Amino acid sequence: MPNTELHRISGSLRLGRTDAAGVLYFASAFELAHEAIESYFDSCGCGLKTLLKFGPYLPIVHAEADFKSPLRTGENFFTIIETLECSARSIAISLRLVTPNDQTIATVKIVHACIDSATGKAIDIPHSLRSAISKAK
Repeated sequence: MPNTELHRISGSLRLGRTDAAGVLYFASAFELAHEAIESYFDSCGCGLKTLLKFGPYLPIVHAEADFKSPLRTGENFFTIIETLECSARSIAISLRLVTPNDQTIATVKIVHACIDSATGKAIDIPHSLRSAISKAK
């Protein structure tokens, strides 16, 4: 994955996001990635509150994660959006969870389809959304 950075948020791992060993629970990596995506979209001026009210909808159609090193309860980390690729009808976002010294904890990729909020059918990404995302890059 290229070493670029489009957006970064910080956090500290809370107990509720860990497994029985006190290590980052696999599903929590997706929650942390989604929080970074929400923050990124807010910074672009197209926050999820607006998208949910007016559309388009952006359901997740694919998600994957690879875990490289453990993150334990109370440890600090950053979630970094590294790439954002738009096709005609989807947005693929690649992220990394890293320690403060840039050691990779996990890599995450999430793909959102673009769905018309009125019809529920796949549509091309609206120009306004594509423009807002490209300005933030």
